[in-house]
Amino acid sequence: MSAGRQLGFLFALLSLPLITLGTSADNRPRLVPFTAEYSLSRGYLKLAKVVITLDLDSRGGYRYSAHTTPVGLTAVLHSDEISEISSGVVTEEGVVPHKYHYQHLNSDSKRSVDLSFDWRALRVTNSLGETSWSMKIGPGTQDKFSQQLSLMLSLAAGKRKIDFPVADGGRTKDYSFRFQGEEVVEVEAGSFRTLKMARSKNRRPSQASLWLAPGLNHLPVIVQKKEKDGLYLMELSRFAWTEP
Repeated sequence: MSAGRQLGFLFALLSLPLITLGTSADNRPRLVPFTAEYSLSRGYLKLAKVVITLDLDSRGGYRYSAHTTPVGLTAVLHSDEISEISSGVVTEEGVVPHKYHYQHLNSDSKRSVDLSFDWRALRVTNSLGETSWSMKIGPGTQDKFSQQLSLMLSLAAGKRKIDFPVADGGRTKDYSFRFQGEEVVEVEAGSFRTLKMARSKNRRPSQASLWLAPGLNHLPVIVQKKEKDGLYLMELSRFAWTEP
């Protein structure tokens, strides 16, 4: 796998939950602003650092962003940078994405993808460079990043079998998460008791797992995915959150 694909692969991993939750005055789960830093590695080789941030406003609007940069030998050999942003609103019914943006920059090229949701028409417009197309969606459809927020709200509500549609790769895919058990794991940020979840798409066998710490309001501490060239890990290095 090339360094560019390694960094792009990070966002396949990031199609998993990376958000922290609290409870509102009526005991309903709610989102809490946060910043977290993760490291991506394959075996002993560290590939990249990713900083993920959630911002909320007083009207329920959210902006969820991630920025990825290479580290170590990868940084010496390649200049790839990746950014991903989802924005929308959180209502009593759930997370409602409005816009999604993905950008991959390197020394030779620039690739960007944009999604725009039209909830009245139940359609989403996909833009890749100068090419655009529209497709139908159903209520509750998420983008690849906003689905993390929906997943965490479901977990905080006590659900252990979670399914929802995601606008992914120019079409809608079915994402499924299943509880696998409890484990104690240790990462740079500390040692945590976690809930292990397996993720699959379109009912295919799962190749991705994640470990979420209830003691950190279900913040993930490890995300793992199997690829042909090895096992990739994204591990929590540090974190912080504050009330909006």
